[in-house]
Formats: sequence, structure tokens, C-alpha cells
Amino acid sequence: MKQWLKKAIANPWLKQYILFGYAAKGTVYLSIGILAVQAAVISEQKAAGTYLTLIWLADQPLGKLLVCLIAIALTGYVWRRLLQAILTPGKPNSFSFKNILQRLGYLMSGLSYAGVAYSALNIVFELGEYDDTIEDLVNQLFEQPIGEWLILLGGIAVTIIGFSYICGAYNGSYISEFQSSAIHHRLEKWTTRIGKLGVAARGIAFVLTGIFLTEAAIAGNSELAGGLQNAFRVLETRSMGSLWLGLIGIGLICYGLYMFVAARYRRYAIR
Repeated sequence: MKQWLKKAIANPWLKQYILFGYAAKGTVYLSIGILAVQAAVISEQKAAGTYLTLIWLADQPLGKLLVCLIAIALTGYVWRRLLQAILTPGKPNSFSFKNILQRLGYLMSGLSYAGVAYSALNIVFELGEYDDTIEDLVNQLFEQPIGEWLILLGGIAVTIIGFSYICGAYNGSYISEFQSSAIHHRLEKWTTRIGKLGVAARGIAFVLTGIFLTEAAIAGNSELAGGLQNAFRVLETRSMGSLWLGLIGIGLICYGLYMFVAARYRRYAIR
């Protein structure tokens, strides 16, 4: 099985498909960032999470075609994460505790972007109404005997993930390696810089989501819990919320631009 997968990884078409997934992911984050900046500057505007951003894209000229292409391309990124979860190429002692956690992280990432791809198709083909699955899950957990503790642990876990992104942005471990022979050194330099800003912004978004989940568990209030959309909504009600929203939006725009360059010049499609 693994031999077959390794041969598949070497296929140039699969590598290209995966890199198209990077561009699709960049389009989503760029759009989320643009809407967040607009919401920070224009009081009538509202920041949007992934699903509402896809709806916004679908409402643009030829938008449904674009959203459909995003869904198809994102599947390439999902394949990358699943292959990483199975193979973790280049990793010695691949069944150590650390690498098992890493494999689980790859798997969860792949499933989350599979959900985004499904949401995009849901919008294009009008399969159903929007639903915040995280908020629904929290509501169900509140009805369980230890539900509040599970929500609290979930909030702490998401917060830790956010801080790992921030640390990864600081030390550069979350930044892609580029094909130095193909990319101009100035472009590589500036892409690395904006990539670090973008990864840090994603980390801050995760931290905020985790903090609000933790607050929901402590306060027993499911309205504080949800995904990125909910984090933006709650942030807008807090002191200096618009400023933070604008800064995060700029960071997510940087992340989207960074993903476009990574789609073109990234050294490894799978690693």
C-alpha cells in the first residue's frame, strides 16, 4: 500500500493538483481577510467566516464557477494532508508519540478542508442552509454530564494550536521551502515575511476561537462558541475589537498572497 502511495506522490500531475489546492486555500483566506478589513473600516459591513465568505464569492460575477473550482482544487490540498497523515515522508521513527500527534494533526486538517470543499459545493448546488457545526456541537455537549469540561478542554486545545502557529511564524518552521533556482531572491524574501505575518494572524484567530470556547464553557453560554465567524462576531463587541479585526484581516490577506506564491514555487508538494 505504502509503495503504491509513494509512486503516486512522484506523479507530477498529483503534485500539480496539490499545488492548485494551495491557490484555492489562498483565495479563501485572501477573501476572508478582505471582508475582515472592510468590517473594521465600515461599520455597516460584517466580517465573515469561511462559509459566509464562500457565499460572498459566489455572489460575485462568475462567482459560482469560482467557488466550484475552489472546491475541486481544495480536494488536492485534502489529498496532501491525508498522504502526510499516512506517510509523513522524511520523518525517522514515524510512530513516536510526537509523530503520531503530527499524523492526527494532518488528518484533522485534511478533514477540515474537506468540510470547506463540501461547503463550497453546498453553496454552488444549493444543498442546504448554513449551520455552525461547532456551535451545534457545543449545544449538544452542554446537555451532557461532563459537556462543559469537554468544551473547556477543546477551547484549551484550540488555543494551544493557535500559539503553535504563532511560534511557527516566529521561528519560520511553518513557512514553506521554495525552489531557490526558480524564484527571485527578493520575491522569496518578501514572501517569507508576509508568510510569517499570515501564519501569525491565523494563530491569533485560533487563539481567539479557543478563548471564546473556554469562556463559553466557564459561563455556560453557547453563544460565545463557534468557529472563525463567531470569533469575529464576538471580537467586534470587545474593546478595540475593530482594530484587532483589521489587523487580523491584513494578516489573513498576507497569508492568502503567501499561499499563491507557495502554489507556484513551493519545493515539496507533500512534505
